[in-house]
Amino acid sequence: MKYTLLAVFAGAAATLAACSGGSPRPAAPVVPTPDQTSLLPQTGPAPLKPGASPPSGCPVDAAALEKALTANGEAAAAVQLGKGLTDVSCAQGWATARTEGDRAVILFQFVTAQQRWAFVGLKCEQAPAEVRKQLQNCG
Repeated sequence: MKYTLLAVFAGAAATLAACSGGSPRPAAPVVPTPDQTSLLPQTGPAPLKPGASPPSGCPVDAAALEKALTANGEAAAAVQLGKGLTDVSCAQGWATARTEGDRAVILFQFVTAQQRWAFVGLKCEQAPAEVRKQLQNCG
C-alpha cells in the first residue's frame, strides 16, 4: 500500500510540474480576420471600375429625356411633344432632342448629384460652346 500511495503522489507531482513549471511556449501571433478588422467608412462616390469614366448620363434614351421634360409642366406645355422625342444627341452631360410634333430642339443637362436629367431650355446657347459643337441638334 505504501508503494501505491507513493506512486499516486509521484504521478500527481509530475503532472503538476509539467503544467505549472517547465519552459513556457511562445504565443502564436494573433492575426485579425476580416470580420475583426475595422474598415474606414467610404466617403464620396463609389470607386470606378478600371477604364470607366465618371457618370455623365451619356448615352441617354428618349424615354429618360421625356421624363425630364414632363417633370417640368411649363416646359412640356411650351412644346408639341406629338409621338415623343427623336434625334437624341448626348455629350458631356448635356443632351438635345427634337419633339415629334413641332420639331422643337430641347436642351437637357444631367444632374450628377441626383442621377437624373433636367430640362434646361429651348435654346442650345445655354450649353457650353465646346459641348454645342458635339450635339447634333445645335449645329
